[in-house]
Amino acid sequence: MNQQFASTILTFPLFAGFTEYGAQMVLEPGELKEYAPADLVFAEGDSPAFTLLVLTGKLEVFLKRPNGDLSLNELGPGAIVGELGVLCGLARTASLRAKEKSSVVQWDAPVFRRLLLRNALLSERILGQSLRTLINKERLLVDALAPLQGESKHEPRA
Repeated sequence: MNQQFASTILTFPLFAGFTEYGAQMVLEPGELKEYAPADLVFAEGDSPAFTLLVLTGKLEVFLKRPNGDLSLNELGPGAIVGELGVLCGLARTASLRAKEKSSVVQWDAPVFRRLLLRNALLSERILGQSLRTLINKERLLVDALAPLQGESKHEPRA
């Protein structure tokens, strides 16, 4: 894998404290992929065949709906995408496309699982980041639903 990308990922919080050799070991089992703006990376409902690390550019997470696409999030360099689907065996819950020219490293599902098993620090960071993302999404959902229930956003919840 490109030496430049090994240096690049060392700037991502996920890889803080890694050496360049450690970064190479993480990148090597993956495949470098390039996407042009509007390229579809995967679609909602697809099987979870791989996980991505965004190296450059921006990817958009969205849902296809009858009235048009619903944008959920933008992901930039350092973001891990599709890890929960791979680890839990769940179909993709949203679609992903390039918002601008982007480079990613793609790990096939079995390769990604082995990578996590062999590197406890990386596993802890990826799972921690994934859980924080889920918790934040849950909070946003609860806050969005609270007014519908006549509840104040700031009332304590169990």
